[in-house]
Amino acid sequence: MSELKRGKAEYGGFLPLELNPGTEYFAGYENRLCRFNTVKAALDFLIKRLEAEKIYIPYYYCPSTGEAIRKTGINILFYHIDENLTPVDIPDNKGSIVLLVDYFGVCGQRVEKIARSFRKAEVILDRAHAFYEKPLMEAHIYNVYSAKKFFGVPDGAYLIGKNVLPNQEIPVEAYSYTEYLITAYEEGTDAAYAKKKEVDQMLAANYNCMSKLSLGLLKNVDYNRVREQREDNYKTLFEAFKKVNELVLPEKCAAYQFPLLLSDAGNRIKKVLIADKIFVSTLWSGEDLKEKGNTFEINMMNNAVFLPIDQRYDYEDMKYIVKKINDSEERI
Repeated sequence: MSELKRGKAEYGGFLPLELNPGTEYFAGYENRLCRFNTVKAALDFLIKRLEAEKIYIPYYYCPSTGEAIRKTGINILFYHIDENLTPVDIPDNKGSIVLLVDYFGVCGQRVEKIARSFRKAEVILDRAHAFYEKPLMEAHIYNVYSAKKFFGVPDGAYLIGKNVLPNQEIPVEAYSYTEYLITAYEEGTDAAYAKKKEVDQMLAANYNCMSKLSLGLLKNVDYNRVREQREDNYKTLFEAFKKVNELVLPEKCAAYQFPLLLSDAGNRIKKVLIADKIFVSTLWSGEDLKEKGNTFEINMMNNAVFLPIDQRYDYEDMKYIVKKINDSEERI
């Protein structure tokens, strides 16, 4: 008779948080996947591992992520994007990294085609806004995803690629920074916003692997439901604004947010929405962008309105947002 081994560290007592033993969205890539607490941590790990001389990043990019890249010590060179959210004139050189962004999760095949066009440079495909896009599994391409931007978890990011080996670190404990999620669930996100920003700053300063709690929560997400709801909400806004939106967008997309570009009106519309507790992001306003951004990039910074389309909302919510915009003083 084989020896029986203890299966749990403890038996009995009260029940903890109820989480089912499900699977992660990227479970099929387990042998080519690393888990981190933030996208910044994933980028820090990857850039140092690649040992390149320089990296090309867009002017129109998250300034705090750009600063995190700068701290790795790599030489940073900037590039512009055009009206199609695609890069302009990036050289393909050995010993360099090109960071491409799937902006707002709406670039899809466009950015994949550009990634594949590089033959000498290593490519990092930043898909923090495009959780549902399939990873490109090619030797010189690395995919970075944010779970925290798409789901209610305290931390979480993935690095996936053909040349990625799993990290073996033990998941960290997140109990010290999860209170804001409970507050947001019971009282709304506005009540927890200040604490959430504190947590974001703490995570940005403490690179680590994904927490045990986030891993457990991500095994419980109904990924199909979330994707379908985001697609439905996106479609409602796409149809409502397709005649006035200055961005060329796909008709179907499980995006992070819906980008609505209205030159000379967007900034004022943002203020109307925020006053009505329809919170819209500011993407982005870094100093490099302000000083050297091209006309399109500056217009995006000032007048792009990023509307919420996540799984908390439905068709009626989207129609309310549309009505609020149409009834504003900047009627469109």
